[in-house]
Amino acid sequence: MSTNRSEKIADLLKKEISLIISNEIKDPRLKNINVTAVKVSDDIGIATAFYTVIGKSVKKDDSEIDNEILKKFSGMIRSKIAKKIKIRRVPKIIFRFDESIEYSENIENLLRNLNK
Repeated sequence: MSTNRSEKIADLLKKEISLIISNEIKDPRLKNINVTAVKVSDDIGIATAFYTVIGKSVKKDDSEIDNEILKKFSGMIRSKIAKKIKIRRVPKIIFRFDESIEYSENIENLLRNLNK
């Protein structure tokens, strides 16, 4: 498989997962979930969806709770995606908390404190 194909599928999955979470899932615990990126394996068997939580400072414990909820919904999200997009094999979706935003905020705070 070409990486170009897996990148296209990753972009499509990011869009579809975001739409499903925001429009079709009624669980209020998932309303503030924002899918930041999706990485698809070369064989398109596994898609890792990275997410953040909008509007609150997230601690590691909170993200694990959200992760468990998303893990339960991943099968349902996958079946909805299978009905919406036409690809031979819809990958298994694994959700991971995106720590890059928190990491960059920590670096910014450190740099601000150096200037003081």
